[in-house]
Amino acid sequence: MSSSISARDASILSFGAALGAASMYLAIRISNSNRRSNRKRPAAPETRSLPPFARELERNAALHQIRLREWEDMEWRQKSGWRGKDFCHNPEGRAVRVLSYYYADDNCPDGKKDMTGVVWFGPDAESHRGLCHGGAMSALMDDFCGHVAFVTSDSPWSGATVQVNVSLKKPVKVGSVLRIVGRVSKREGRKVHVEAVLDDGGGWEGNAEPVVYAVLEGLSIDGVKMSEHDDEIATRTWEMHTCREGRRHRRDSGWNIKGLKQSDVNK
Repeated sequence: MSSSISARDASILSFGAALGAASMYLAIRISNSNRRSNRKRPAAPETRSLPPFARELERNAALHQIRLREWEDMEWRQKSGWRGKDFCHNPEGRAVRVLSYYYADDNCPDGKKDMTGVVWFGPDAESHRGLCHGGAMSALMDDFCGHVAFVTSDSPWSGATVQVNVSLKKPVKVGSVLRIVGRVSKREGRKVHVEAVLDDGGGWEGNAEPVVYAVLEGLSIDGVKMSEHDDEIATRTWEMHTCREGRRHRRDSGWNIKGLKQSDVNK
């Protein structure tokens, strides 16, 4: 009896050891495969490799770069009640990612109050082979429609987008860096009408005129309370700030809320 049990136990142990080795081998293969896959996935381009229109926006001292703390400070974002990462402003996002928004105020030489964005369409926005989903373009337009209304009001998140009419003109290739430019076309009380165009920036790579990918006619409502919170984050206002490099920022007053190092405030 004991001899038979020992033989069976030995067989079970041998099978368990083989199964464990196979599982470990499979886990290593999957891990290596994931690392290779991540190395192959395209990342958002660095500033020096952005198209000319994006570098020109960065150099234009007349423009205000729009900065919200929850787009950049992920630790503060989590501690302040957000449950995830911003859909279009996630610094690690690989779908549609707004790299920067710039706003032209009353002091700009041409007098236009445009907001312009530099946008990267990554691999996680893919639909047809090598092309981005139309929903990624529409999501961008939704984001723009809201923020161009907010930036022309007294405070960030001062309302909500309620209507997004998007005409898709041309498919966007994965990895593209495009320009979105638009403005408030009309205000009717709390209604903010917005128009915008998504294009390639024009005037580069031999293009005399911008190639248009999508057109927006949208509507936002100003002064609508969307959050159930009533704290210093919910009541933030816009501030004008000049960083050490001389770049002007239109940023939210949340950068002054406790928990941020002074060295970060001065960026």
